[in-house]
Amino acid sequence: MPHGELKWEMSTRMDAYDFGYPRECHNCIGCSKAVHLRVEPYLQESGSTRIMLVGQDPTIARNPERVTHVLMLNEKNGQLRRWLADLLGEENFNSSTLYATNVVKCSFDSPPGTLRVLKPYFDSCKHYLIDEIIRFQPQVLLTFGESAHRLLIRILDNDKEFREPMKEAFTGRFQEGRLRGVRFRYSPCLHIKTFRVADTYGDKAKRFRVSLHDNLM
Repeated sequence: MPHGELKWEMSTRMDAYDFGYPRECHNCIGCSKAVHLRVEPYLQESGSTRIMLVGQDPTIARNPERVTHVLMLNEKNGQLRRWLADLLGEENFNSSTLYATNVVKCSFDSPPGTLRVLKPYFDSCKHYLIDEIIRFQPQVLLTFGESAHRLLIRILDNDKEFREPMKEAFTGRFQEGRLRGVRFRYSPCLHIKTFRVADTYGDKAKRFRVSLHDNLM
C-alpha cells in the first residue's frame, strides 16, 4: 500500500507487520547460523499521535529467549515499558499509537556490541527501516542508544543536519527528520541506564523531557 494511502482508522485493527518489518529475511551476510530473525515488532494502537521507537537490535545478554517483541514492550510490567511510560507520561503513553522496531532486526547469539559489527547487517536490511518510516509516518521518532542514532540518520534525506556522537547529538531539543516526503520530529534518546546517571549531559536530559512532551501536544 503506498504510504499516501495509509488510513488511520482505529476501528480497523492493524497488524504490527503491516509497516514493513520482515517476517523472514535471508539478506544478512550469508544468513549465518549465529543470526536469527525471531523477534516481532510491537504495535499499540491507542490514538492519533504516532510515535516510532527505534532500538539497536533485539539481543540481550541474559536469557535472550525472553525477548519476543521489540523493546520487550509486550511485557505489561516490564522495566522498559514502565520507563517509557514515565518518560512519555502515562497519558501520552496510553493514548498514542506506538510502533517499536530496531535498526537491525536479527537476534544474535550474544550482544554485537560495536557499531562496526552492526553496520554490515544494517546495510543489508536498512530498506526495511526506510519502509517502516514511510508506511508508519511517525509524528515523533526516538532512537535509543548511540548506535541506533548513528545508523538511523544515515538513511535520512537531511542526514548532514545531524551530529553523530551522542554527546553532541543529544541536545535535549528535537529536529525535523525527512525521509522521502515523510517529516517528523526527531531526537536520539539516552539509554535507560544512562538516563539514571545523566550528570554527563547536565540539563539536557531535563530539557529533553520537556521538549518531548511539547512535541506530543
